[in-house]
Amino acid sequence: MTVHSVDDPAIMGHPNEFSQAILNILLHARDAFKERSISCRQIEIRIFPEDETAVVTIGDNAGGIPEEIMDKIFDPYFTTRGPEQGTGIGLYMTKMIIVKNIPGKLSVRNTEKGAEFRIEVGKVAPRQH
Repeated sequence: MTVHSVDDPAIMGHPNEFSQAILNILLHARDAFKERSISCRQIEIRIFPEDETAVVTIGDNAGGIPEEIMDKIFDPYFTTRGPEQGTGIGLYMTKMIIVKNIPGKLSVRNTEKGAEFRIEVGKVAPRQH
Protein backbone atom coordinates (compact mmCIF):
# COMPACT_ATOMS: atom_id res chain seq x y z
CA MET A 1 0.00 0.00 0.00
CA THR A 2 1.28 3.43 -0.95
CA VAL A 3 0.08 6.68 0.62
CA HIS A 4 0.81 10.04 -0.99
CA SER A 5 -0.10 13.26 0.81
CA VAL A 6 0.23 16.75 -0.65
CA ASP A 7 0.25 19.76 1.68
CA ASP A 8 -1.00 17.54 4.54
CA PRO A 9 -4.63 18.78 4.46
CA ALA A 10 -6.71 18.32 7.59
CA ILE A 11 -9.99 16.51 7.01
CA MET A 12 -12.74 17.92 9.18
CA GLY A 13 -15.51 15.69 10.49
CA HIS A 14 -15.99 12.55 12.56
CA PRO A 15 -12.66 10.67 12.64
CA ASN A 16 -14.07 7.29 13.70
CA GLU A 17 -16.75 7.31 11.03
CA PHE A 18 -14.29 8.53 8.41
CA SER A 19 -11.93 5.69 9.38
CA GLN A 20 -14.80 3.20 9.01
CA ALA A 21 -15.55 4.52 5.53
CA ILE A 22 -11.91 4.12 4.48
CA LEU A 23 -11.83 0.62 5.98
CA ASN A 24 -14.98 -0.38 4.05
CA ILE A 25 -13.37 0.72 0.78
CA LEU A 26 -10.17 -1.19 1.61
CA LEU A 27 -12.22 -4.30 2.45
CA HIS A 28 -13.97 -3.98 -0.92
CA ALA A 29 -10.54 -3.93 -2.60
CA ARG A 30 -9.40 -6.94 -0.56
CA ASP A 31 -12.46 -8.91 -1.66
CA ALA A 32 -11.87 -7.97 -5.31
CA PHE A 33 -8.24 -9.14 -5.01
CA LYS A 34 -9.39 -12.48 -3.59
CA GLU A 35 -12.21 -13.02 -6.10
CA ARG A 36 -9.90 -12.31 -9.04
CA SER A 37 -6.84 -14.09 -7.62
CA ILE A 38 -4.65 -10.99 -7.93
CA SER A 39 -1.25 -11.91 -6.50
CA CYS A 40 0.60 -8.60 -6.91
CA ARG A 41 -1.85 -6.43 -4.98
CA GLN A 42 -1.52 -2.66 -5.06
CA ILE A 43 -3.51 0.00 -3.25
CA GLU A 44 -2.68 3.66 -3.66
CA ILE A 45 -4.13 6.31 -1.36
CA ARG A 46 -3.73 9.94 -2.30
CA ILE A 47 -4.62 12.86 -0.03
CA PHE A 48 -4.56 16.39 -1.42
CA PRO A 49 -6.30 19.75 -1.31
CA GLU A 50 -8.45 20.78 -4.26
CA ASP A 51 -10.10 24.19 -4.25
CA GLU A 52 -11.88 24.39 -0.88
CA THR A 53 -11.95 20.63 -0.21
CA ALA A 54 -9.70 17.87 1.00
CA VAL A 55 -9.70 14.90 -1.38
CA VAL A 56 -8.83 11.28 -0.64
CA THR A 57 -8.60 8.79 -3.49
CA ILE A 58 -8.21 5.06 -2.95
CA GLY A 59 -7.26 3.07 -6.02
CA ASP A 60 -6.46 -0.60 -6.55
CA ASN A 61 -5.25 -2.85 -9.33
CA ALA A 62 -8.03 -5.43 -9.05
CA GLY A 63 -9.43 -4.85 -12.54
CA GLY A 64 -12.25 -2.41 -11.79
CA ILE A 65 -15.99 -2.59 -11.37
CA PRO A 66 -18.11 -3.91 -14.25
CA GLU A 67 -19.84 -0.96 -15.93
CA GLU A 68 -23.25 -2.67 -15.74
CA ILE A 69 -23.19 -2.54 -11.93
CA MET A 70 -21.25 0.71 -11.40
CA ASP A 71 -24.41 2.71 -10.65
CA LYS A 72 -25.65 0.08 -8.15
CA ILE A 73 -22.66 -0.49 -5.87
CA PHE A 74 -23.79 2.11 -3.31
CA ASP A 75 -27.35 0.73 -3.18
CA PRO A 76 -28.38 -0.95 0.09
CA TYR A 77 -28.17 -4.76 -0.02
CA PHE A 78 -26.58 -4.83 -3.47
CA THR A 79 -23.94 -7.53 -3.68
CA THR A 80 -22.37 -9.65 -6.38
CA ARG A 81 -21.54 -12.34 -3.84
CA GLY A 82 -23.75 -14.92 -2.20
CA PRO A 83 -25.52 -14.19 1.10
CA GLU A 84 -22.95 -16.20 3.05
CA GLN A 85 -20.17 -13.84 1.87
CA GLY A 86 -21.67 -10.42 2.46
CA THR A 87 -24.76 -8.36 3.13
CA GLY A 88 -24.28 -5.67 0.50
CA ILE A 89 -24.39 -2.82 2.99
CA GLY A 90 -20.66 -1.98 3.31
CA LEU A 91 -20.43 0.48 0.42
CA TYR A 92 -23.94 1.77 1.14
CA MET A 93 -22.88 2.59 4.73
CA THR A 94 -19.69 4.15 3.40
CA LYS A 95 -21.75 6.45 1.17
CA MET A 96 -24.07 7.36 4.07
CA ILE A 97 -21.13 8.14 6.36
CA ILE A 98 -19.46 10.39 3.80
CA VAL A 99 -22.58 12.11 2.44
CA LYS A 100 -24.75 12.43 5.56
CA ASN A 101 -22.43 12.38 8.56
CA ILE A 102 -19.16 14.01 7.47
CA PRO A 103 -20.64 15.65 5.10
CA GLY A 104 -18.89 15.18 1.80
CA LYS A 105 -19.05 13.46 -1.58
CA LEU A 106 -18.18 9.89 -2.58
CA SER A 107 -17.75 8.67 -6.13
CA VAL A 108 -16.09 5.80 -7.95
CA ARG A 109 -14.61 5.31 -11.39
CA ASN A 110 -12.54 2.73 -13.19
CA THR A 111 -8.93 3.43 -14.09
CA GLU A 112 -6.66 1.40 -16.35
CA LYS A 113 -5.71 -0.77 -13.34
CA GLY A 114 -8.86 -1.03 -11.25
CA ALA A 115 -11.38 0.92 -9.20
CA GLU A 116 -10.71 4.34 -7.72
CA PHE A 117 -12.91 5.72 -4.96
CA ARG A 118 -12.87 9.48 -4.43
CA ILE A 119 -13.91 11.20 -1.21
CA GLU A 120 -14.26 14.99 -1.11
CA VAL A 121 -14.67 16.57 2.31
CA GLY A 122 -15.40 20.09 3.52
CA LYS A 123 -13.01 22.95 3.82
CA VAL A 124 -9.31 22.38 4.09
CA ALA A 125 -7.87 23.63 7.37
CA PRO A 126 -4.17 24.06 7.93
CA ARG A 127 -2.76 21.25 10.04
CA GLN A 128 -1.28 22.30 13.36
CA HIS A 129 2.18 20.91 14.07
